[in-house]
Order: sequence, then C-alpha cells, then structure tokens
Amino acid sequence: MGLLDKLLGRTKKSEKPSTPVTELNLNDIWFSLPTISNEFPLTVPLGNQTDFDIQIHEDDFRQNEFLKKSARAAIETELSAINEVWNIYSKKGDGYTVFKVCHVRKTIGEPGLNIPFNDLKSLLNSSDAGQVIVNGAALAGGFVIKTQHTTYYGTLDQDLVTTLCLFEWSEQSIAEINAINKSFNTLLVNWCQCEIMNHA
Repeated sequence: MGLLDKLLGRTKKSEKPSTPVTELNLNDIWFSLPTISNEFPLTVPLGNQTDFDIQIHEDDFRQNEFLKKSARAAIETELSAINEVWNIYSKKGDGYTVFKVCHVRKTIGEPGLNIPFNDLKSLLNSSDAGQVIVNGAALAGGFVIKTQHTTYYGTLDQDLVTTLCLFEWSEQSIAEINAINKSFNTLLVNWCQCEIMNHA
C-alpha cells in the first residue's frame, strides 16, 4: 500500500477497515438552531489578529441582523416558517431546545444596507475596528465595532456597510440599536427567537 493510500485511508482488498461502518438513522438527527442563512459567509486568509477580532461559527452568520424596512414583507414570510419550526418541530430538554428541521432563509438575500461606515462609527462613538474570524479564516470585507455594551460585525463594500449584525449585546444596547434603526431606516431581526426590533 502506497503513501497516498495511507493518507486517504484506503485499504487493500485483503485488508479490513480498522473501524466498522455504522449507518446513521436520519430520525436521530436534531438541529441546535431553528434557522440558518442561505448566504454562506465568504472568507479570505486570516490577517494579523487584533484585540477587536471576534470568532463566529458559520451557522451563526446573520442570526441577529439589521435589515432595510422595505424588506418587512420578506421578513414576515421567513418568520412564519421559523415559527412553524418552533411550534411543530422542536423538542425541549433540560436547559436546551433542539429542532427536527432547520429552516433555511432564502427570501431575504443580501441585505445591501449601504450605510456609510464613518457615519456608523460616529453614531456609535467607536473608531477601532477588528476582523471577523469564521472557522479559522477572515470574513471577506468583514469588520468588528465594539462599544461599551455591544459588539457589532458586518461586511463592507468600499466605505459602505452592506451587512450589519449583532455579536454581543445587553439591555444597555437597546438605545444604540434604536439609534441605528432611526438613523439608517433599518430594523433588527433576531431570527432564532422570531423577534423584530424597530426604533420607538
């Protein structure tokens, strides 16, 4: 047996695999999230890391995102499907909930916010920006902004924010979120909890 066979885990016909093959029962598969985005995060090689960098899993991409108010009808369509997952296909355990199906959001597409990056940083009184690390690579065009109470991330096209999401937040973040929604005519959607936050 050659080196390539060893690297690929191939065996000769006379050899038996070292571990038996077991079939997976699809009825035993449960998901930890009720929904994920249809848009996969594009990545580039990781650059020099900073104190402002964050790490996310690809499934968490755009789970709490700002969208244009004009997308409200599409948002409601997606939320209806996610609510169905909660109501029909969820199971609660001791401190957790799992889902038999996971809804893939397909009607939203790219947010295309076009928010001037300098305006966003000025509104949040934050000038430092880090990078978003997704599975060991950097989110293409990604950025991170941190305030005292909140961590935001998203993507840039030139100097325009095209995607804006929440990474960490608290009750004290509400004023910031309302300010963003009011200033840039957006609303915040928490997809997994089926919640929409608009400015008061």
